[in-house]
Amino acid sequence: MPTFARLAVLIIVAYAIYALLLATFQRYLIYPGRNLVPPTIPSGVAAGAEPFWVITSFGKVEGRFVAAKAAGRQPVVIFFHGNGELVDDLSPELDQLHQLGCGILLVEYPGYGRSSGRPYQRSLAETALAAFDMVVQRPEVDPKRVVSFGVSLGSGPAIALAVQRPVRALVVAAPPASLRPFAHKRLLPSFLLHDTFDNAELVKKYSGPTLVLHGQHDSVMPFPHGQKVAAAAVHGQLVPLSADHNDLLGVPGFWKAVEKFFNVNGVTPAVLVSPRHS
Repeated sequence: MPTFARLAVLIIVAYAIYALLLATFQRYLIYPGRNLVPPTIPSGVAAGAEPFWVITSFGKVEGRFVAAKAAGRQPVVIFFHGNGELVDDLSPELDQLHQLGCGILLVEYPGYGRSSGRPYQRSLAETALAAFDMVVQRPEVDPKRVVSFGVSLGSGPAIALAVQRPVRALVVAAPPASLRPFAHKRLLPSFLLHDTFDNAELVKKYSGPTLVLHGQHDSVMPFPHGQKVAAAAVHGQLVPLSADHNDLLGVPGFWKAVEKFFNVNGVTPAVLVSPRHS
C-alpha cells in the first residue's frame, strides 16, 4: 500500500476512534454535575427551603421549595440551574426572586445529587412538566403567575416547560441556541449528539413574553447564542450584560432587568430589589 494511502487509512481510523469516544462519553461532557456530591448542609436559597420531590416515570427528582413572603396565592418561579451545579448550593443571588415577592421552586436534574434517573434532554423536560403540575396544586401558588426560569443548559427544560404548560413568562440566562455548534467545533457530526437542545427552534412555539439575559463576554456560551434565542422568540427581549458565563447573575443590571420584566408582564407588582443590583 502506498505511503499516502496508509496515511489516509490511519487518519480515518484515528478520527473514527475519536468520534466514537466523544459520542460514547458525550453525556459526561454535557452533564458534569452528575458526579457532584451534595453537601451535608445546603447553602444559598436551598438552606431555608422545603424538600420537594418531583414524581416522574423514572422515579423521584429532588426539588427545593421556598414560599413567597406574602400570604395567599403568590407567583412562583420554577428554576432550572446550569449543568455543573446542584440545588443544594445554588447562588445566594437567587434570593432576589424572593425579594421580588415570588415563591421559588428549585428543580434538580435527573441523576444529579439524590435524584433518580439519568440526565437526558427528554428526562429533564419530563421533570420540568411534572414539577409544574405538582407546584401549581399548592395553596401558596397562583397557577396563573408561574415563571419558567433557566440558566445555561437549564434553559432547555425551562423552554420545554414554557412550550407545554401555561406559564406566565419565560426567562433564560446564557442559553445555548443549540448544542450542534459545539459538536461541530470538536469535528463531530451533530447527528451523533443524543441531546441537541435546539432552543432557538423550540422557543418559537412559545407565544408568551421571553426575557433573554446574556453576557457579552461569555467564554462558555458565546453571546450570539443568546441573540439567536431572543430573535427566535415570538415576544423576545434581549438584555446584553457586561459579564462572562459564571458571573452573569451577579453583575449590575441582571436583577433589575428581571424585576422590570416581571412588573411589565404582571408577574409581580412594583418591588425594588437590593440597591447593589441596581
